[in-house]
Amino acid sequence: MKPLDAERIVLRTFKKEDAARIQELANNKEVASIIGLPHPYELAHAKEWIDIQPGLIQEGTEYPLAVYSKDYEDIIGTICIRVDKKNNQGELGYWMGRPYWGNGFATEAVKRMIDFGFTDLGLNKVWAAAITRNEGSMKVLKKVGMKQEGILRENRYVSGTYEDAAVYGVLKREYLPERKE
Repeated sequence: MKPLDAERIVLRTFKKEDAARIQELANNKEVASIIGLPHPYELAHAKEWIDIQPGLIQEGTEYPLAVYSKDYEDIIGTICIRVDKKNNQGELGYWMGRPYWGNGFATEAVKRMIDFGFTDLGLNKVWAAAITRNEGSMKVLKKVGMKQEGILRENRYVSGTYEDAAVYGVLKREYLPERKE
């Protein structure tokens, strides 16, 4: 898969040597508490996750990509789109390392992945869910033009508690005419 270029970032497939960086970024209590990652996040977790990715991409069921910062010359987070072929839609999932929160990187990555979903994968809808205490993620989803579709009550079990999840979505016909280059 070719890298997906954006202004300050590149979304690219993972390499085996990225495992240590993913472990470093994911092994943060704040990140784990809103994403639902295991904590501590071990190097073995990252290696196992990276090992299954080529098969997922080849099948066209998931596209897990590294968010690589051109300025920092390093991976700063991850983003994935899971494809539901039957319903022609994709579910976004993403997280940024704690030092990179609040800098617009997630917004840029989500926009680029939505573009990929609509233009390259031909999806009709892209959606995402965020636990409701993750205000930063909900702001990102609104900024990129997604609309809140509802709240799933106690939908995720994260860090020992049930969390409500806000669901956001955007349709191809809504997104592409509004896209600003």
